Amino acid sequence: MMWTKEKCQEETNKYLTRYEFSKKCSSAHSTAVRNNFLDELFENHINNGYATKKHENWTIEKLQEKANTCLTRSEFWKKESSAATSALNRNIMNELFKNHINSGYTNKQVIEGYWTKEQLQIEANTYNTRGEFRMNNFKAYHSASSKNLIDELFENHINKGYKNNDEYAENNFCIYVYEFKKLNRAYVGLTNDIKRRDKQHLFSKNEKLIQFCKDKNIALPKPKILEKELKSSEAQMQEHYWVNFYKYKGYELFNSAKPGSLGGTKIKWTKNKLQKIADKYENRRDFQINDNLAYSASNRLKLLNEIFKNHKNNGYSEKQVKNGYWTKETIKEEAKKYKFRVDLYKYCGSAYGTALKLNILDEIFEDLPNRGYKKKKSE
Repeated sequence: MMWTKEKCQEETNKYLTRYEFSKKCSSAHSTAVRNNFLDELFENHINNGYATKKHENWTIEKLQEKANTCLTRSEFWKKESSAATSALNRNIMNELFKNHINSGYTNKQVIEGYWTKEQLQIEANTYNTRGEFRMNNFKAYHSASSKNLIDELFENHINKGYKNNDEYAENNFCIYVYEFKKLNRAYVGLTNDIKRRDKQHLFSKNEKLIQFCKDKNIALPKPKILEKELKSSEAQMQEHYWVNFYKYKGYELFNSAKPGSLGGTKIKWTKNKLQKIADKYENRRDFQINDNLAYSASNRLKLLNEIFKNHKNNGYSEKQVKNGYWTKETIKEEAKKYKFRVDLYKYCGSAYGTALKLNILDEIFEDLPNRGYKKKKSE
């Protein structure tokens, strides 16, 4: 994606702080820093997007003092991460290190074109996690990220370079399908462990899918991966898409659970863990969009009202707080903003959900190309 200033602003508005922005969308954050408009993006945010006012205490003089105690930029990040973050956000890192040997770069960093795929792999192998890589050698990390190599570099790391099993599981969902083309039947599902899920299907005694195979005396086909390496929120949206895709193709589906179900994930959610995540967001909709796995767990455990009781409007946006807001007319008006059904689901889940209940999705998108479905290469 090409990050224009306008697109960066749209992305920035999803987050409360600069740190959250850099963590959730590093590519847009890097573009903003590189083009020196990060401050402008956050000028209307509370505290200008800083998590605490402590960041405001970093004057240029204090940052220079800290930088002068370090030989390299990497050492600066390791020893003074708060100061380094402030310097990066203000785009003054070059100024702080202009009088250092090699401008604060190590020999490896200063050589133009040094970061080939092979050198990036060697560098990545010195770290346990992706976060350590980014913190300790941002130049190499940025090079790898711009070349879309991060996943490949950490393919053989524990948890693929994620800091723990929860983070790994959250970023490795896939959409799969069992196809019976000649019989015009299919099963679409999502999981973050396809081998485990395949065994569950194979040895289940009650699933319609395996019962169908027994009745027809046919083998369960190998699962076909439709999309992979998705976050839970992306996976839920895309499962909706693929379920509707196969229905549109005339397939009869075995699915009994609603699309988007995250059954079978191993993350254990506690009230305290969910509360901490929810407190990052102003309302329930932001919570759902940015942390759908935690949102789904909160909803399933019936904790949403409890964890949002101290939020403004109990965490509802103005639209959500008005009971019965989503009528056929208001949904149609909202849908005009989007080209695809999946975008309505992503950016206004409450409208999409109501349209689904009222069975009017086809009517709303009937005048759009392909009736609002995205055209995939696999078609």
